[in-house]
Amino acid sequence: MTILIIQSRLSSKRLPKKALLPLGEKTILSWVFASMKKVKADRYFLATDYDSEAELKPVAESNGFECFAGPKDDVLKRFCLLIEQTNADTVLRATGDNPFLFSEAATASLERFAELSCDYFTFLGLPHGSGVEVFNAHSLLEAEKHTQDSYDREHVAPALYNHKDKFESVFEQSPEKWNFPLLRTTVDTAKDYRRSQFIAENLKANINAEKIIEYAKKSQKLILFVPSVKKGQGTGHLRRCLSLMKSVLADIYIPKNADLIGLDEFLLEIPDYAIKRNLENIENNYDLVVTDAFSLKKEEIQQFSKIAPLVSIDEGSKYTNYSDYILDIIPALKYKRKSNLTCSGFIPLPEKRRSIMPKSIEKVLIAIGGEDPAGLSLVAAKAFAENGCNVTVLIRNRENIEQIRGVRYINFSPNLKERLYTYDLVVTHYGFTAFESIAAQCGVFLLGTSPLHVKLARNFGFAVLSKNQLKAENIKKLLKVPQKFFPKSKEMIALHECEQRNLAEFICDLADGKKIDCPICSSIEKARKKSPDKVVARFENRTIRKCSSCGMIYLSWSIDKQKQYSSSYFFEDYKKQYGKTYLEDFLYIKSQGIRRCIIIDKIFWKNISSETRRAKSTFPSVLDVGCAYGPFLSAAYDAGWNVFGTDIAAEAVDYVAETLKYKVCRADFPKIDTKAAFGKNHFDALTMWFVIEHFQNLEPVLTKVNSLLKKGGIFAFSTPSASGVSAKFRKEQFLLNSPSDHYSLWQPELCNSILKKFGFKVIKIVSTGMHPERFPYYDKHEFEPKGFMYKLLSFYSSVASLGDTFEIYCIKEKDLQK
Repeated sequence: MTILIIQSRLSSKRLPKKALLPLGEKTILSWVFASMKKVKADRYFLATDYDSEAELKPVAESNGFECFAGPKDDVLKRFCLLIEQTNADTVLRATGDNPFLFSEAATASLERFAELSCDYFTFLGLPHGSGVEVFNAHSLLEAEKHTQDSYDREHVAPALYNHKDKFESVFEQSPEKWNFPLLRTTVDTAKDYRRSQFIAENLKANINAEKIIEYAKKSQKLILFVPSVKKGQGTGHLRRCLSLMKSVLADIYIPKNADLIGLDEFLLEIPDYAIKRNLENIENNYDLVVTDAFSLKKEEIQQFSKIAPLVSIDEGSKYTNYSDYILDIIPALKYKRKSNLTCSGFIPLPEKRRSIMPKSIEKVLIAIGGEDPAGLSLVAAKAFAENGCNVTVLIRNRENIEQIRGVRYINFSPNLKERLYTYDLVVTHYGFTAFESIAAQCGVFLLGTSPLHVKLARNFGFAVLSKNQLKAENIKKLLKVPQKFFPKSKEMIALHECEQRNLAEFICDLADGKKIDCPICSSIEKARKKSPDKVVARFENRTIRKCSSCGMIYLSWSIDKQKQYSSSYFFEDYKKQYGKTYLEDFLYIKSQGIRRCIIIDKIFWKNISSETRRAKSTFPSVLDVGCAYGPFLSAAYDAGWNVFGTDIAAEAVDYVAETLKYKVCRADFPKIDTKAAFGKNHFDALTMWFVIEHFQNLEPVLTKVNSLLKKGGIFAFSTPSASGVSAKFRKEQFLLNSPSDHYSLWQPELCNSILKKFGFKVIKIVSTGMHPERFPYYDKHEFEPKGFMYKLLSFYSSVASLGDTFEIYCIKEKDLQK
């Protein structure tokens, strides 16, 4: 006999009574019942605890499930009691907090279990919350007799698969069509519940694994949209956010004092739980906040920046330093600030378009938007009607509207852009409708609803009149020259040629980005800051800031995927940049190590005690962090040092251990136990050659370096210079070319003050990486390759410390207070 058991209780601490929470038109548990009823079994049970039985039994029975109650915490015992009562042979186990179980995978699991004749079976790789377990009922009864482990008794199946000596368990990779292990469909937290609401809204009655996966993919990140809902700022911002909410998991912030005309009508299709009215009650479980608010006040943008990484669309305020990412879509006047990306391709343009431009203007559409704060719709309608045009006016409220000969009124259409092509001319204000009309090959005439709108219209070549100029005689003059209604500015021409991009998909990509604090400053120093660090540069995939406390230039936001330091990093990637692999470049890198060892030796023997100096037979020890394939270890060994290395790349560590025969361990610094790895707690020197910039958080790194060094020990490292010739003369290009895994950009002049915080004193700075060809003067003239001018600029670079890289040599002066 096969029984199907859904396990559920109401005493969840993170999300109390979650099984009975509403999900669409039914409860979470009812979704579980519905999916599992599709799986063929002899009997169907809800297994709950005694305390939950009274509330859950009616729900179970109404869905065709029997209800069985047992111990609350000893779930293994609960299952065994039910097995004994039913004399079951096979059990399929599902849990009541997984509303989107794959019934197809559950059926396949039963079939595979029967084929394999094992004690336990499950598919691997399904979304977290969409899988089930199948086990031999008799095996579980036997397992229950031999375990008192609390984990086994709480989670049931571990009593089988954690005891491989007694029971055969099979974990099989699921078919590719179901294999999405990074997706999450379970309901364990408030954020999970919000995700499940989105999936349920979209699934409706069409429930299968394919559809669940489709909407689960769109719901892994939770976004908060913040549109402008202020009277007089139009409805375009709100409409854009509402449109995006159809494609991504999102809530929308609508403050209680919102006074946008027609707001309630726009929000009719949005469920109440997705509308947030008070920022103070908003939980910080959002992955991204997206503002589309025209121009935010300082206190508003401050609040939004505290909730999650902040993306601002077409933001016109002077407080954009709070924004982690700025996206400009609608062509605007030149901002003083820079955006990460400017792209009109995100404007959703109409598919239906005129084949040819109209030779004369007869049919006119007046579409001012969801509100008409300047009251220009009727004024414009009269002016065009008096000139014999057939005028249609989009209007929200047709009651008590003035009837004008030659003018008809229609209600707003959600898909207006696909009807624009039927008109010769569209009269609107500067905004989405204007650009949609251009794409539809209609003429466009803009109404100057404000001085800013007039300025924008003229800047981009539109025909425009202010309210005072909106008269029949002025319209008559314009109608005589229809070409004026077709702007020819480069921005408008580019609009036709611009590749269309999906804004919803792009925002989902941005939600994968990470916000990063200054790698040096402590949490206490960060808390003291009253304003965000100054933005130094913005690029499509990253934002770079300068810390107001320590001066460090650092990567503050990035969408780039984290690099994996595998063999390809040292071979394919290295060869792309330097023309040879790391091992092919080994001898050159070692030669740099030899030069560095001379400097370290000089500092070391100068600063050690006289007793140690007399006992020169003792080899000093050096730990090379990020040792890669060991060129510096080889140089230090030849110089008489006792060498130790560590790296996170397995292939590199194996090479150092097996080929070079040096002591090395694989560890993620600073999570390294040198006592366990090498039998040593302290070293005479610790080095990092082009490694330090790869750490996202340097506070624990430098603290660990201090703890590993003996007093007077040497800390030496190299790193790209944010004060070198490239940064000095081509700053934007330098920052753009900085690798995506460089979280800090050091400046030699700031090193002493930064390192002093961690107990170090800088002894020597060596400017390296001289590139005379990167001077602007050299770039503009055809000088002899490596001739006099090249040598002169090389000398100047060296004297002025303008190398694009540099090396720091410092000593540990004191231990840090714990």
